Amino acid sequence: MATAERDLYELLGVERGASDAEIKKAFRKLAQKLHPDVSREPDAQARFREVAEAYEVLSKAETRKLYDQYGHAGLKRGGYAPGNTDFGNLSDIFSAFFGDDLMGRASRTTAARGADVGVAVELELEDAFSGVTRRVELEVALTCERCDGDGAEPGTTPITCGTCEGAGRVQQVSRSVFGEFVRAQVCPTCGGGGRFSETPCLECAGAGRTAREKSLDVEIPAGISSGQQIRIRGEGHAGAQR
Repeated sequence: MATAERDLYELLGVERGASDAEIKKAFRKLAQKLHPDVSREPDAQARFREVAEAYEVLSKAETRKLYDQYGHAGLKRGGYAPGNTDFGNLSDIFSAFFGDDLMGRASRTTAARGADVGVAVELELEDAFSGVTRRVELEVALTCERCDGDGAEPGTTPITCGTCEGAGRVQQVSRSVFGEFVRAQVCPTCGGGGRFSETPCLECAGAGRTAREKSLDVEIPAGISSGQQIRIRGEGHAGAQR
């Protein structure tokens, strides 16, 4: 297993006499440091798995006592091998231990990010060399003007979702030999919006977006190479109603 040659207390950076609260605090600090949204280190995922395995053992009285008395050999004899645990992907690991609030953010609904739109533009060699402004035509999903993006027919009011009680997220409890883990996930009823309309907008059918064509003037810099991409923020699809 990944931690076979490493002291578990050393991996978490705590003393052997550390309290349960100190162990959890140390693991949370390391998890925040190794979170993929924060860490740029190539071995962050592997390192997190190591500290997660250490936390599995030291956070439970039975396995911690076994490790304190007999070390890794005692864990193996007891049929416990944290390295054999299937954690799934890294996001699932963080959610399993701390839910979606690992980074200290409240688990509240946020607007979904809209998808990108790609358009290929052919240029004459002279234009590619000197630069040019081109008008491109796009078909994008934009915020519905009739309902202003909330998906409800004007004059009606969206109701609070009964499944998540307006939170936009529900908690799922999973049990294993290591205890219970609570994971927050997007509500399947309202899609994370916390509310929905019983009378969907007639224009967008409750989606909050409609497909429309628009024109955009794009400045192509001098010396652009074949296949090079120009990214223009805020001109793609609007985020879906959640």
